[in-house]
Formats: sequence, C-alpha cells, structure tokens
Amino acid sequence: MKLSSAEISHFRVALLISATLLPGWAGFAAGRAVAVDQVGYTCVGPKFVFAVEAADSFSVISVSTASVVFRSGITLWKSLDGATGRAVYRGDFSVLQTAGSYRVVTSHGDSSSAFTISDTVYAAAFRKALKGFYFQRCGMPLLPLYAGVYQHPACHMNDGIFHSTSDSAGQSHNAQGGWHDAGDYGKYVVNAGISVGTLLLAYEMFPSRFSSDDLGIPESGNGVPDILDEARYELEWFLKMQRADGAFWFKLTRTQFENFIMPQNDSGARYIYQVSTTATGDAAAVLAKAARLFAPFNQTFALTCLDAARRAWQYLAANQAIVPAGGFKNPSDTGTGEYGDSDDADERLWASSELFETTGELAYNTYFLSQYVTASKFSGAMWWGDVRSLALLTYLRSTQAAADANAKNTLRQALNAYCISQVTKRNDSGYQVVTAPGEYYWGSNSGALNAAVLLLAGFAETGESTYVKVAADQLHYVLGTNGFARSYVTGLCENPPRQPHHRPSASDGIAEPVPGLIVGGPNQFRSGDAVLDAIINSGTAPALCYADTVASYASNEIAINWNAPLVFVAGYFHAVDGPDAVGERQMDRPSKFLLEQNYPNPFNPTTKIQFTIVNRQVTIVKVYDLLGREVSTPVNEVKEPGRYTLEFDGSGLASGVYLYRLQVRPLDSAIGRDSKSGAGDFVQTKKLLILK
Repeated sequence: MKLSSAEISHFRVALLISATLLPGWAGFAAGRAVAVDQVGYTCVGPKFVFAVEAADSFSVISVSTASVVFRSGITLWKSLDGATGRAVYRGDFSVLQTAGSYRVVTSHGDSSSAFTISDTVYAAAFRKALKGFYFQRCGMPLLPLYAGVYQHPACHMNDGIFHSTSDSAGQSHNAQGGWHDAGDYGKYVVNAGISVGTLLLAYEMFPSRFSSDDLGIPESGNGVPDILDEARYELEWFLKMQRADGAFWFKLTRTQFENFIMPQNDSGARYIYQVSTTATGDAAAVLAKAARLFAPFNQTFALTCLDAARRAWQYLAANQAIVPAGGFKNPSDTGTGEYGDSDDADERLWASSELFETTGELAYNTYFLSQYVTASKFSGAMWWGDVRSLALLTYLRSTQAAADANAKNTLRQALNAYCISQVTKRNDSGYQVVTAPGEYYWGSNSGALNAAVLLLAGFAETGESTYVKVAADQLHYVLGTNGFARSYVTGLCENPPRQPHHRPSASDGIAEPVPGLIVGGPNQFRSGDAVLDAIINSGTAPALCYADTVASYASNEIAINWNAPLVFVAGYFHAVDGPDAVGERQMDRPSKFLLEQNYPNPFNPTTKIQFTIVNRQVTIVKVYDLLGREVSTPVNEVKEPGRYTLEFDGSGLASGVYLYRLQVRPLDSAIGRDSKSGAGDFVQTKKLLILK
C-alpha cells in the first residue's frame, strides 16, 4: 500500500513545486466547472447538472449534431456546500429522454464532459467493475484471451510459509489463488469477507440483474452467473486458509509491502499469519451464504462451503473471547495491512445469521436473537471493520419459517429509519452525496456506495422509490457529479483516474491503468499520506482532499472491498426493463419461472426446494414417487412474484428417488383443481433422493 521513504520524498518535492506553480491547488486538478455523471443517465429518471459558477441557464447539446436539444434555467442549490466549500448551482434536465450523447454548456460559458442517455448506459460500468476482480486474481496466468494487453504470467505460486507467530512456523502450506487485496499483492480474509459477501448479496437479492454469463473470464459460458464464478475463485482460497480445527488464518503477505513490480516478479517470501476470530467469523458467514447460492449449480461445492462454515462456527463457539486477545496486530517485523479490529461481535452475528438462513437450525437462530437486541441496528453502512448491517439484512430477508417476526419488524423499521437519514444527508449536500464533512475518510467512495446498497435494500423492503433515487445519486457521484467533476473509476468516462496506487497499473508499461477499479477518493484525514500532506492545508475542503497520483495511497489506491459495492450498485442499474429507469424502477421482479434443484440432495429427512414466480399466480408444488403416485402437496396457493424457499420433510417416505414438480397457473384457475396442466401453465419437474 505505502511507498518507500525515498519514493515519498521524491513525490513530495515534485508536489511542492506543483503547488507553488499552481495557486489554489487542491488535489491535482479541480476538473471542469460543470459536473455530470460522465457515464450518463437512463432515458427515464432524474438528471441533474451541477456548476460552481453562477449562470442564468444551461443548454444540453448533442455531440453528434452540435445542436441544442434542451435549455432551462440553472439556480443556486447550495450557497455553501460544506464538503467542497463552494456555492453550487443546479439544473434539471430530467425531461430529456432521447437516447444519445450530449454535453452541457452554461450561459457562463462552462461546459461538462460528454455523457450518454440510454437505457443500458451502466452496462459497461457494471461489466468493467466486475471484471476488475478478475484482474486482481493471484496464482493463475491472466491470458490474452481474457486480459488483453493486461495479460501476465501466473504469480505467487509458492504461497505461503507460516510466520513465526503462527502455528507450524516455518512450514509451507498451499495457499495459492484468491485475489490481491488492493494496490499491493497481499491477501486478507477479513477484507475479502465483506468483498465476497457483497457480491453474493447482489446476486441473492436481485438474481435477474446479476445472472449474465458472458463477462469474458475463463468461466464464462459454463451456465453459472459470472458474479458467482468470480466469487468462487476467492472462496476456493478461503478454503485453503482454514485450519483443521475450523479457525481461519488472518492473512497472507510479505513482512513489508513489495516494490512497484509486476506480480509475477514478486518472488519474496510470503507468510501466513495466525488465526483470528474476526477472520473466522467473516469466512463462516460468506461460506454459509455461498452454500445456499451455489447449491443449484454445484452441490458438491455448496456442501464443501457449508461444512467449512459449520467448522468455523464450532471454533467460534469454543472460543468465546476474541482471538488473538485484543484482536489481530502486526508482529514487530511486519508492516503490511493490519485490518485491526478489537471487537468480533459483528462477525459472529453475521456468521450466525447466514448459517441460520442456510440451514434453518435452531442454535444459529437462538444465538442471533440473543445478540442482535444489544447491537446497534443499521446505524451505518457496512465496512470491513463492522459487518453488522450485513448480518441484520440477511435476517431481515430470511425465508426461514422459524425467523422471529418481531425481530424482522424491528429490523425493517431500523432500516427504514437509516434510509430516511440518508435522504436528509443527500438533500443537505451540494452534489447529492450522502457523505458529509467529517466522513471523507480512507475509502470514502465506498462509504457512499455501501449506503446505496442499504438504500436499495430499504426500497425492496418498503417500496419507497425515493431510496432508489438517492442510491442512484451515489453512483452519479463516483462517476462525475462531485467537486472535481471527474470519474473515480479507471477506464470509465472522459476524466478517470490515470495514476491509481496499484502496482500492476504502475509497472506494466501500459499508459492506461487496469480498467474497472474504483479508487478510494477524498480523504480529509490524510492518513500519513505525504502527497496529501504536501498539497492540503487546514483550509482545504474535505471533498477536495484527493490527488490522482500513484504516490497517494490514502486517496488513490484501489481495493476489492471498494469495488464490490460498485458492482452491486452499477449492476442494479445496468439494465432497464420497459419504461422503468434509474430512480423510477419498480421492485425487482423475476424475469422467468424457475424450479431449482433441491438442497441438500441426497437428504434425510429435510431438504430445501427453491422456486421463482414471475406473476401473482396459483402455485402448486407436488411430490410423486417413480410410479407417478402423488405423495405430498406442500404448496397449493396464490403467491406473489418472488423467489421462495420451501422446506420439504421426507420423514414419512421411504428411501429412494422421487419427483417434485412446480406448476404455475393463471390467477383465474381454481386452487385444488385437477393437476393436469392447461393452457398458460408453467410446469417443471426435478428429481430428489432420500437416503435413510
């Protein structure tokens, strides 16, 4: 993450010279005076332009014809925006719904970057952000077919050696694979936990938006959504980081950050550090979630994940106090990422929530209910140091019959209150971002995006469309509607980061950095960053504490836990169904009927059957023996659109193969009529196996 003292001194001198030559220097460039989302907007939905110079009006100009297609007034929005220290003017061009490429020009003569209006405008942003994880892969060659000019041989094939503070000190252990964590080449279970968890949450909440299988990674076309394939690459590494007793080793890094070299040239010893309960809790949660999501695609892998999650929980149950005492701290010889956290209660809560949702077992439910009552409830967006909101969200959305209705209602109210607070913060902001002065910390861009994740969850729970609009504003912010009028994502827009703190991008000899990676963004606290110290003083506004240079690790580094919510939010908005658009989309509606493979299978005596309903229709699930005799009808009722989980109890049946069938009929059909399919019915059948 950081640089050597010699490198820092070099950059400090260069920046001091630049600051002298450029009066009013803040960051490297203040960007254009007119800010828009440089990716663009969907055809229907809110569209705002922001300017820092007073003007009477603004015009939207077609890039292709140079003609004015829309003109309106621009008015003072905030006389003093606390985050940027400026007056901010705002114009509204939401009524422009014609697809095309445009620029905005104000009557003052200032102009914006180019942007697009299209119903698929965020498709490239979503795909690049998700593929950014592929470019972070460790332990495999990135081939030209998938990586293009960013290809490189396999790296770190000797991972790793147990550190002297760990068990089995000095011995080797195969921990190849996984993702490089950030701008460095380390691998950390804690930060990977929230990263994978966010990707899996995106697919679980909105499967129709994240089901594409054509991203251009080695696994594309295998019938598994690429977001799950990419998550699995990291999950396979998780499994290598689990000790025999269920605990997870904390990280795998060098003792000090490597130089700015390509990963295949990093030949130094890389160490596996001691186990920790924060890492174990995160891993248990993510693996339990993975078990239920991968079950329809690969039951063997799903069962492997569930077994690892159970063993992790057993370790947590046997070690009630945080391990190591006081939380993980770097040994004296180590200077790589510490991810210090002295409280593992949130990780344990998350693990219990995910294990309960996957298994339905009483012990996990009991633990969650005993602990969540004393915890804060949606008091803030999740980050690697506090995953409580992920735990609460999973329980709130639980499909388990044993989930406590009162607890879910309490959580729904708390989530709604959080969303209301974010609407207020958005309305107080000059650029409609929920990040307030005092909150521009290391990785502040991810704070806005993680808030957007919760806003979208709030919309799914309450139907309040304002929450979707505020979530969209956070995407607009990182793509251009900010104090620099720039994109914070590499390879996206007219003015993206060009010098991220990212070792491959800085050492591959290619002019443009690896695409699809979001940088941390403004950091008013500087965090020991010599670049920021050189160009920022006490009068610099919080949202302007940023520099697009390799040396600024505290504002311009990339990280997997920042990319994950970008994937979630861009993926949610990347395709528009019919007339709905950003800010106007209705609750996610499944796009097709589906009967999934039961899990576990074989089973004794219970298994889960998941199915998806597109419209409000009569829904029937029946189980038959191989002679075609009906043995059970667990579902026969009208159901709303959605994805359902049925727990089937086969305790009254003999061992053997059975058929289960989903039949969906138009609403005018009578419940309980003859089960022969009729016109307009959907019918799908699968096999299940009872072994006693």
